[in-house]
Amino acid sequence: MPDRSKFYDPTNAPYYNPSVERRVVLITGGNTGIGWYTVLHLYLHGYVIYMAGRTKSKVLKAFEDIKKEAATRILSEKAEEKYHVGELHYIYIDLLDLSSVTKAADEFQQQEQRLDILINNAGVMGVPYQITKDDYELQYQVNFVAHFLFTCKLIPSLLKVAQDGQLPRIVVLSSIGHNFEFKHYKPEQHKLKGFPDSVYTWIRYGIAKTADIHFVKELSKKYPEILSLAVHPGIVLGTELYNHWRQIPVVKYGSNALFGISNKLIGVTNEEGCLSTLRAALDPKLTLENNGIYIATGGVVEKPSRIASNEKYCKETWDWNVEELNKRGFNVEDDR
Repeated sequence: MPDRSKFYDPTNAPYYNPSVERRVVLITGGNTGIGWYTVLHLYLHGYVIYMAGRTKSKVLKAFEDIKKEAATRILSEKAEEKYHVGELHYIYIDLLDLSSVTKAADEFQQQEQRLDILINNAGVMGVPYQITKDDYELQYQVNFVAHFLFTCKLIPSLLKVAQDGQLPRIVVLSSIGHNFEFKHYKPEQHKLKGFPDSVYTWIRYGIAKTADIHFVKELSKKYPEILSLAVHPGIVLGTELYNHWRQIPVVKYGSNALFGISNKLIGVTNEEGCLSTLRAALDPKLTLENNGIYIATGGVVEKPSRIASNEKYCKETWDWNVEELNKRGFNVEDDR
C-alpha cells in the first residue's frame, strides 16, 4: 500500500490573487480523472488556467463542475478571505493532429505574454496498434511527440517568466509503466509490432513514457532556467486510461477483476494521483537544483529505470524527434 503519510499537501503551497499577481498555467487534458483534480487545486490557488482539449463541451462541463466543487471546499473550510479563485479558459487541441498542436500554442501566445507552468497531462494507455496521420504510433504521438512539439513551441513564453526573475516549470506526466521498456529501443523503433498485440501495446506504452523522461532530462540541460520535472501519479484505476481494457469482449471480465484487486492493494484515488503533479507545479521547496528529477506517487522523489536515466538515450530521443518534426515541417528550433 502507498504510504499516504508522505503524500504532498498542496494547501502548503502559495495562494495568489489573480487580479494582483497573475500566474498562468497551461494543461493538456484535465476534464476528467487526475487532470480534473489538478485543475481544481490550481484554481483554488488562484491560477489562471488554460485547458487544452479536443472536445469543447466536455471541457466547459468540467469547468462548471470544478467551480461548484471549489465553492464547496471554500465554504467548508470557512476560508473565503484566504482564497481568490483563478480563471478557467479553453483552447482547442487534438494530440492526434500535430498541426492543431502548433495552432494551440499560437492561440495561447496570442492571449498571454508569459507562461508560469506547463503541464503535459493528457495521454492514452494500452490501446491497439495504430499509426496516426502524422506517421507515428498512436501512443508515442499522444503521450510524447505532441507534447514534445507543444513544449518546444511554448519555450519562449516560459523563458519570459525566468527573465522576470521567477521560476517557470514544465511538468510531464510519465508513468511507472515506463519500465515496460525492458530493453532499449531506438526512437525509430517506436512502431514496434508483434503478436499478441495485447503484450506489445504495453511495450509501446513503455517506450512512450520512457521518452517523456528522456525529454525532461534533456530540457533540464538545454533550459537550466526552467524547472522541468517528470511525474508518475500512481496506480489510479479510476481514470479513463483503462477504459479500453474494461470493454474488450471476454477479456473485460478478467481485466475488471484484476483492476479491482489492484485498486484495493496498491491503488490511489484520482485526487491522490494528482499530488505528484501538484508538488511538481506548486512546491516552493523545489528549485533548479532539482531539475530533471522524477516524482512518483504522492510527490515522493524516486529514480526512474536505467534506460530512462541513460544520458546517451536521452540525447538520442531528443535529436531524433527534432529531426523528424523538422522533416514534417514543424520547424522545431534546437539552437542550444
